[in-house]
Amino acid sequence: MLPEEIEFVKPIFTFIKNPKNMESLKLLFLLPVFLFLIISPGAVASSNWELTPQNPVVGDTMEIKGTGFEGDTAKVLVSFEKDVEVQDGEYEYLLEDVVIPSGFDNSFTVKAVGADDLNVRAKLLLWLTRSAEAKDGTATVSQSNVPPGTYKIRIDGKASGSSVKLKITAMQEIEVDSDGSFSYEYNTKSIPAGGFEVNVEGTTKQIELQPSESLSSETNSSEQNSSEGEVGEITAKIKEEIDNGNISSEENILAESFQNLKSQKIWIAGILAVLILFVVYLKRKKS
Repeated sequence: MLPEEIEFVKPIFTFIKNPKNMESLKLLFLLPVFLFLIISPGAVASSNWELTPQNPVVGDTMEIKGTGFEGDTAKVLVSFEKDVEVQDGEYEYLLEDVVIPSGFDNSFTVKAVGADDLNVRAKLLLWLTRSAEAKDGTATVSQSNVPPGTYKIRIDGKASGSSVKLKITAMQEIEVDSDGSFSYEYNTKSIPAGGFEVNVEGTTKQIELQPSESLSSETNSSEQNSSEGEVGEITAKIKEEIDNGNISSEENILAESFQNLKSQKIWIAGILAVLILFVVYLKRKKS
């Protein structure tokens, strides 16, 4: 007998064709992915950092502490902006006592918006200058591998407008401990009062730096008191010479000029006082 003809029937997968069953199948395939992300250690770890003090004042040393960071280093960027007035076609901004701490990679970037050109002059032992011409009204100077130390920085250039906006950014790579934590200190003495940004590995926080009136007034007061004290001693010495008759009428005129200048230009008065005493010394030596 001949075998009966076999008829092939096309299978129909009604389970997959059903829209509800299709959604269930998708969820079934995605379930292992979700489980992997939940179990993966990288998904659990999250980095964060905080800054103290919360409301820093110019001159404070900020401390930035972070936890949950991966890798051996973390990048910390501190940036601020400053509007500088243009006078006679030129602008200038001075930063004193800029502390560059030890680190893996110290760098800075200065942008001058509204300028024709830009000069960044830094002094550690000697003055070093980097310059750039503006493109589309913005000039940029960058420098990497900056040696640690305390710098004096002068930013200047030419501009045709009434003001130039400077944006200064300092970057440093700091070491991350084996447990993912780090601690970093930054001195705010060289930052002007106002808003500035701190960025740690892509997370940025806006900080408002409060002015330190007491710091500036104490500094100016101490300098003024020191100068006035020195000039006061010279004044007393001159009066003594006048009373003893050691100063002639011509020299007395110089002494009176010194008295008048003392309250206006201390440094001029100081030079004049030294001159008067030098004349008295020569007279005594001759006699």
